[in-house]
Amino acid sequence: MLAKHVHHARPELERRFSFAQAVRAGGLLYISGCLSWDEQGAPLAVGDMSGQVAAVYADLERTLAAHGIGFDQVLKETVYTTDMDRFVEAAGIRSEYLSGHSPPSATWLEVGRLVRPEFLLEVEMIALVPEE
Repeated sequence: MLAKHVHHARPELERRFSFAQAVRAGGLLYISGCLSWDEQGAPLAVGDMSGQVAAVYADLERTLAAHGIGFDQVLKETVYTTDMDRFVEAAGIRSEYLSGHSPPSATWLEVGRLVRPEFLLEVEMIALVPEE
């Protein structure tokens, strides 16, 4: 039976919404959709796609680092955005985080809304981690 290891980045917030920032099972790390928010769940960079992209990818980088890996170990990325044109314009920020690494498989989707209307972007990932 595979052991399941849970990672919390914002424990109080995650308990309130009943989710974990990431769950590791075997050699895979499943990272929940990351948003541009603070420890209490308040949106950051409201109305600023570039600011939200930077905040989300910095958050993803911290989660990966907490498991001893980086973007080079990401297998799959799914981006949900409420404005694809603005995301494409800000995608250079994403590229800065992923540059120098083999690119993951990726899906970008435009959606009508995220958990709060202030959020413009949510990104989830699956990464390969060394087994213990």
